[in-house]
Amino acid sequence: MDSLPTEVKFSLRTKLLLSIISLLLLIIGVLNLSTVYLLKDDKRAYVYELQATETALAGREVVNMARHALDTLRVALASIDPSQVADSVHLATIKTLLDNQSEISSVSWQSLQPVSNVILPRGQYAKESDVRAIPLAPEDEILNSEKLKAVLPELLKNSFAFVNSSRGGSTPTLGLALADLKLKDNPAGMPVIYAILSLKDLATLFAGKNMTVLTESGSLLYDTDPLNYYGRKSFENDPLFNFSQKISSVSGATEFDLAGSHYLGSVQKLNYNLLTLSRQDYKMAMESVYSLIEKFILIGGMSLSLAVLFAFYFSKSLTAQLRKLFQGTKAVASGNFDLLLDVKSQDEIGALTGSFNVMSKKINQLIQDSVARVRLENELSIASTVQQTLIPRPEFRNQHVNIRSHYQSATECGGDWWGFFEHRGKLSIMIADATGHGLPSALITAAARSCFSVLEKLAVDDAEFSFSPAAMLACANRVIYDASLGQIMMTFFIGVVDFESGTITYCSAGHNPPWLFKREGNTFRLKSLVAVGTRLGETPNLAASEEKSMPIAPGDILFLYTDGLVEGKNQKGDQFGKKRALKLVESSLAGGPDQVVKNIMKDFLDYNQGKALDDDITIAVAEFLPAKPIPPAGNKA
Repeated sequence: MDSLPTEVKFSLRTKLLLSIISLLLLIIGVLNLSTVYLLKDDKRAYVYELQATETALAGREVVNMARHALDTLRVALASIDPSQVADSVHLATIKTLLDNQSEISSVSWQSLQPVSNVILPRGQYAKESDVRAIPLAPEDEILNSEKLKAVLPELLKNSFAFVNSSRGGSTPTLGLALADLKLKDNPAGMPVIYAILSLKDLATLFAGKNMTVLTESGSLLYDTDPLNYYGRKSFENDPLFNFSQKISSVSGATEFDLAGSHYLGSVQKLNYNLLTLSRQDYKMAMESVYSLIEKFILIGGMSLSLAVLFAFYFSKSLTAQLRKLFQGTKAVASGNFDLLLDVKSQDEIGALTGSFNVMSKKINQLIQDSVARVRLENELSIASTVQQTLIPRPEFRNQHVNIRSHYQSATECGGDWWGFFEHRGKLSIMIADATGHGLPSALITAAARSCFSVLEKLAVDDAEFSFSPAAMLACANRVIYDASLGQIMMTFFIGVVDFESGTITYCSAGHNPPWLFKREGNTFRLKSLVAVGTRLGETPNLAASEEKSMPIAPGDILFLYTDGLVEGKNQKGDQFGKKRALKLVESSLAGGPDQVVKNIMKDFLDYNQGKALDDDITIAVAEFLPAKPIPPAGNKA
């Protein structure tokens, strides 16, 4: 036995002190970091919520202004004759409409030629009070060819289009064009009305914000940054605008980088194919969080200093008792399991000392238990080896039958068994499955194997042996009941093949019905060997089992199996199933028993996906062979 080191090179007190300090550093660091992240997340969420509110309010103002203006323009457009220049009646109507609303400052109406897309002016009117407040150049008040080229696709699609009509140094304005698409193909021209809307109130609402109003196609309509607004900045590569094109919801928020700065941004999709964007510089948004970080660092440093003083005192008092435990472990390492230490405290150290005393007493018992467990594992291994001898070899062939089989236990010992014996032109073949698996079930299979060994001996020695499946089941039932006292049951199938008469007589004790495949030329027809019977081992005397017979012929194939095959599950919990097994067997019959066993076990193990088996698996496939002709006298075989 290796001994513990006798020299302590790095004391526990030093380790404990360093550990406590490190732990405190870690805790304070984690708490500070988590607090910082929480504050950042809360601040980010607050900024997003504020931006969402601002964009929603701003969007509502923009939409209301657009809706009112469009309603007014639709009324005005209805009074315009595209083939005529506006007369005094038209001008009076337009004047009345504009004087009774506040959104539109001036309007001009044109006739758009359908072929050449040439704008022909038909009339113009401006509110005098707004003209003085919004100094506009004459070309800004009309929808000229340059503006038409930019908005024509959207105008023909939606009947309306928005235009950035701003000019540096003047009040922000917005151009709004409305067309009567019903008269799109009118030879006289399609009526188009163009209005100038003052954005003075909107600019006041957006004051102090970083907000933008765009069309969904990316055309800038208003921006709180004059350089962007009057410079008509392109938003084609703007990250926040690109984000708005990707989302399917009416609003959203994201972080993005632009021109070397990090931003928090929000998007609000509006009616009339409009967008409002709001962005805020990340550093400015988190300025208050950075101030709190400095305070957390200061408080953390003060807390750490106090914690170091406490750790120094605590480690000194704690290690005195632990040193005694260290000396005790040295004694136990040397083989002294009777050592008892004095318990002088009621804290964890005292409890540890008491546990040490219990441990030294139990080590001997654990060593003895380990020896017993190894002995039991060896015995189980021997039992598994012995059980393998109870199962016939996987290959058997004689003049009457060709048999291939496979047996695989879910644990060291299994509860499945199958066997056969042949005498006087009769083949008795049986398969059984005890409830559960493991050593108790394996003992029952051994009892069943012994029973049929005796029956085989009787068949050899007694010329009057009846080969009755029901009689053999009754005999096996008594053996299994006496062996398990009714605690373990066994399903059982036995069939007796009479090669002379060409029949199979069979009984079942609750076992899965085997499948008999009758050869018909190059195909096979399925017959399930179903018989009524109760499981073996439930009562001392088995009720009369139902015996059935069925003709067989050379080329027929009998397939026997236990429920471990059809009820085996994959990683998802889905069973292998009878339909899958039957289909696989039928597709392999042409290759004979060997091909059937190989194909079905390969498919089952692939389906099982490498996990432990749910139950023992046993299959046996018997092909009945044609009788060999007796060679004429004088010929060598």
